[in-house]
Amino acid sequence: MNLKEIRQKVVELSGRYDLIVDTTSWADNGMDYYINNGLQMLGRLCNGYSEKAKLYFPLSINEYSITFQHHCRVIFSAWINDRENRRELEKIDLNLMKTFFNTPVSSMTSGTPRYFSLAELRALETTDRDSLGVYLNKTWNEADTNYDYRGLLFASPADKDYIIEVNGLFKNALLSNDNDENYWTLEEFDLLIRAALYKLEGVSRGTENAKNWLSAIKDDVKEINFDIVEEESYGITQLEG
Repeated sequence: MNLKEIRQKVVELSGRYDLIVDTTSWADNGMDYYINNGLQMLGRLCNGYSEKAKLYFPLSINEYSITFQHHCRVIFSAWINDRENRRELEKIDLNLMKTFFNTPVSSMTSGTPRYFSLAELRALETTDRDSLGVYLNKTWNEADTNYDYRGLLFASPADKDYIIEVNGLFKNALLSNDNDENYWTLEEFDLLIRAALYKLEGVSRGTENAKNWLSAIKDDVKEINFDIVEEESYGITQLEG
């Protein structure tokens, strides 16, 4: 199903014809808000096929940070590659990175990055941040409002050009055009319809019915999560260590 078909079915089941323009075009007049809220809820409940994604960015010589959007929820790992090989970077705490790499960037020896940390981008006052030296760090200036960004720091600064691969969980892109499709509209359209009905129920009628909707949705999502665990664990006979 696509967004238009999902919208039509939610309207028919809920009786909320006021949330479309008419029954000829079935154009949105507010229903997509509830569909997209249901979509994001399913993403938070199920950390599976549609939520896992990768990002690829260049890391040029002497660079030591990247920033990105894409509605990232969780960062799992980061890999680095050049023309000859690829390796996983070791994730370390930001304070630990600052402790071990505690000299100005200008005095650091560039090399192959081996560590990464999650950057804390938000800052409230940065006037004197670099007045005595530029250190390995990444924060926005206090006037910036890039609230939807995430960032990574790398050590050491790159000695040549690399490609960084970021693995994590990302929110689903919002559905906006009638023909839009994603994993949930194609593979689990019934769940998306019920999630939209749950969101609609929660603001229009009362909490008791909404609780029943949510309980049923969680039961089905649990089954999807069982499939994911089964797939990820298949063939594994022992733990590392």
